[in-house]
This record gives sequence, structure tokens and C-alpha cells, in this order.
Amino acid sequence: MSWTVKTPVKGFTGDVAGVDFQNGVGTCTSDISYFQRHGYEITEDKPAKPKSTATAKK
Repeated sequence: MSWTVKTPVKGFTGDVAGVDFQNGVGTCTSDISYFQRHGYEITEDKPAKPKSTATAKK
């Protein structure tokens, strides 16, 4: 499971609590409690749906 985390400081680039941020956005795959406590915007990433490999019958 992963989360997209947005910093409260718009455009921030750097590392916070082990998460690399580029232009205020980072991806976290571990504990998000630090970000929750400090006002970061957190969105749960939805897993990509696998594409069907079935072929149509003719």
C-alpha cells in the first residue's frame, strides 16, 4: 500500500521522515503517522487494475 503525500509548504523539494518530495509531492509506502500529525495532505493510492489478457473469440 502506498500514499501520495503533499507538503504544507507548496513546492518543497527535499527529504522529510524518509520520504523524498519533489515540488511538494512524495510517495510514502510505510508509516504515515508523522505526516498526519503535521498537516500533510494524504491520499491513498489505488492499485492499478490488471489489464485483461483474454482474447475475443471470432
